[in-house]
Amino acid sequence: MRNWPLILTVIIAFAAFAHGMSSMITPEMYREMSPPRLGYVFVPDDDTFVDTNHFLEIRFIQFGPEAPESVTAWIIRHHGDIPEPLEFEPVFFEAEQTEKWIAILPPLSEKGQRWFYYLTIETTEGRSIEIWKDMNLFEKLFSGFTREHQHFWATYEGNVIKEARYGKVMLVSHIVLSFGALMFMFHVIFYVFGIFAGFDVTSFIKAYKSSFWAILTFTIGAIVLGIPITWFTFACGFMPWPTQGIASMGDVTDTKSTLLVIAWVIHLLSHYKTYRQALTGQVEKGQLIRFGIWTIVALLFTIFVFLIPHSQFMQSNT
Repeated sequence: MRNWPLILTVIIAFAAFAHGMSSMITPEMYREMSPPRLGYVFVPDDDTFVDTNHFLEIRFIQFGPEAPESVTAWIIRHHGDIPEPLEFEPVFFEAEQTEKWIAILPPLSEKGQRWFYYLTIETTEGRSIEIWKDMNLFEKLFSGFTREHQHFWATYEGNVIKEARYGKVMLVSHIVLSFGALMFMFHVIFYVFGIFAGFDVTSFIKAYKSSFWAILTFTIGAIVLGIPITWFTFACGFMPWPTQGIASMGDVTDTKSTLLVIAWVIHLLSHYKTYRQALTGQVEKGQLIRFGIWTIVALLFTIFVFLIPHSQFMQSNT
């Protein structure tokens, strides 16, 4: 089948966009629906602006006589602190209690500061329920798969659009260029498959050029623009590993972006001579195969990096 490089590239592209859209439209949710026991829904929000009220909200669904008696968020600023209770209050409308209970975290005025917390629910049937944040794959990986749950958190951030000159242009450009790099990566995938389909020199040249434009676009979007955006958001600039110490991953978003750029730059430089030879038509089949194999390795590393959630951080580092 002569069109297999195109078909396979389209399948990969659809899978990538499906994963991305699923992540964007599916909120993190903690729910329990087990009639006749008390049901609940809690949707955490992990960021807010500095000096603003951050609401914690939980909704209850009564299937029987069991009802919520109290809801408490046990809050800490840093791991190792003694938890302080923050009581939820039921919301009333027209003198009638609704199914919603809320609490407000004490506002923080410093960018990058966080509250950590977990919830406990006491019911009229004498049950005590704890709600903790489920750890994702990467959090489990960095914890050595020793834990399944951790604290929820709320990060207090600056407003890039309001605080930075041309902040909106900067933020939009950051997002567009970072995702634009992904478009170039799909071209890289297609042309690399073209190399294996016919050991075509033209496919190699286009794959090399697409790789260059992909990493250049990503570098500008994620690092050049990412540094001031990170500064206005968290007041900490750029902190990839090992800027916070050998034993700390630093900011995982900064670390993964930096490692991705370094990996691709090394890949392109190591095959630059082959690229120059290909422009003159003096290139061997083995050189094309080696480039194709190492490009697939780089693409797999890129996929791994893109799967790490944005603004991911390790609670063990806080």
